[in-house]
Amino acid sequence: MSLGERFERPPLPPGFDESRARERRSDPAGWRFDDAERAGVWRAITERRDIRRFRPDPLPDELLRRLLEAAHQAPSVGLMQPWRFILVREERTKAEMQALVARERLVQAERFDERARHYLDLKIEGIREAPLSICVCCDREPGREVLGRHTIRDTDLYSTCLAIENLWLAARAEGVGVGWVSFYREDDLRALLGLPERVVPVAWLCLGYPDERPSRPGLEAAGWERRRPLDELVFAERWGKRESEPRPPTIVASAYAVAPTEQPDWWRRLADEVRPGDPTAAIRVRDASDELVKPAGSLGALETLLERWAIATGTTPPSRPRAGIIVFAADHGVAERGVSLYPARVGAQVAAAAARGETAIGVLARALGAELVVADVGLSGPRVAGLVDRRVVDGSADITKGPALTAGQLRTAIETGHSLARHLAQRCDLLILGEIGIGNTTVASALLAALTRLPPEAVCGRGTGLDAQGLERKRDTVASALAANAPDGADPLECLRRLGGLEIAALVGGLLAAAAARRPVLLDGFATGVAALAACRLQPALRDYLIAGHRSAEPAHARVLTELGLEPLLDLRLRLGEASGAALALPLVGLAARLHTEMRRFDQAGVDRAGAE
Repeated sequence: MSLGERFERPPLPPGFDESRARERRSDPAGWRFDDAERAGVWRAITERRDIRRFRPDPLPDELLRRLLEAAHQAPSVGLMQPWRFILVREERTKAEMQALVARERLVQAERFDERARHYLDLKIEGIREAPLSICVCCDREPGREVLGRHTIRDTDLYSTCLAIENLWLAARAEGVGVGWVSFYREDDLRALLGLPERVVPVAWLCLGYPDERPSRPGLEAAGWERRRPLDELVFAERWGKRESEPRPPTIVASAYAVAPTEQPDWWRRLADEVRPGDPTAAIRVRDASDELVKPAGSLGALETLLERWAIATGTTPPSRPRAGIIVFAADHGVAERGVSLYPARVGAQVAAAAARGETAIGVLARALGAELVVADVGLSGPRVAGLVDRRVVDGSADITKGPALTAGQLRTAIETGHSLARHLAQRCDLLILGEIGIGNTTVASALLAALTRLPPEAVCGRGTGLDAQGLERKRDTVASALAANAPDGADPLECLRRLGGLEIAALVGGLLAAAAARRPVLLDGFATGVAALAACRLQPALRDYLIAGHRSAEPAHARVLTELGLEPLLDLRLRLGEASGAALALPLVGLAARLHTEMRRFDQAGVDRAGAE
């Protein structure tokens, strides 16, 4: 009888390796799972997908706990376990995150050249649709010595990625969709979630039951990229050099990363009336759209328009939406600096003509059957017949010498715009906001520079048609205004007071009122867009109610829309103002609604779906 037969090794405590050397030698693959278990693992790996469409049904608590436990079982260098999980269910937080993502999506589109349109057609996130988001962070814990991190400093980040993969595979096995959102700047997300400087937000994950069950990766199905052959990626002994190098990323300044300043009670009262929209309504619209006799997503931006309308209102737009148009008119002290082709007195003349229906917006309002309100909130000189008289003061001060408005004037202008828009919203399905003001592209440029920290050269355009010398004067004027007022981008309301104008402030109030009434707003051009940007910095939920009517010829308007994360319905190189560009986009709303309600479904039209047998 051999020693091996006479003596048995005593059992080891739980958690220790019970295998024996002879077992491992005789069967090196003995640690493998059985066939069915291996098939399940491989299926989870090969069928893991980046999900972008989600059902609104909540995940059971016990299921979420299992997924987090799977993530927590990930390997980590030195068993450092650097991962931290922030569960985000609050709609307001998700709305702010979606705004950051939408902006960065447009920023990256600029890098794709001829592929930009294809890229913009891709659905890249489901933040608002998914019932839960998880921000997976890496706590770098500076000063702590961790086994294995001395020579490779980023092993904590790599370990966190393993936790993400664990969660993802477990979610696939449980029938839960996961979408990794990577379009954000770290500092922006730090500010949104209150992350300490040492904490790195590695991934924003959308979790929920999927509203799609793709058989292959979405980017591959869309023709964006293909999975490369494995042999191209495996080297023997030494690195095989490859030619392609990625282009450096586009750097865009931002103020989202700055913690907001405490705002006065009167502002909070107006801002708190705005609630995030309803993303489940957009899912319902998308569900219905997918049943129509057309390829999924084939109506492009019109489908996005319908979904944005649904988020704002809870339903689709009527086929003949009732539109209310408000144009706020005011003068600016800075106009005396020669920053416009026209003298300041022209502003009142144009406003009066608009009220009589003689300018572009008057003609368009009449043609569209829209109610038009032209309000004097800050013109200079005698009152003008035909205008709604809500004048706060005779024009704003010269911003090259100091603040444009007093605190009282700012509040009155915002509350005036809010009041006018609130009453008009009661009679309309949507609002179109615009402005008239000689020199207000200079004011808007200065305000944009303060909010984004962009230089005058990046925010100033030719306005109504300045020549090269006029453009240089405009840039110098904006630089002087910034120097005189020293604006702090962390306080958008104070930036508005120092660098804005009465009509810009009234626009901010009008935007808040429309959103509080759950009325979508068709944004007009550059000045209106800058007002919207300031308002969104102060109340991010407002973005749910904004639709970009057009992109104007003013170069910085594209930057404004990028910061807002909005794509325009039209791009006609307009530079007129008066809400005219937004009014031109209005028919698209009604046409999109008719397509959605009047097109037949597959089961009604007798048309086979793709892949039907």
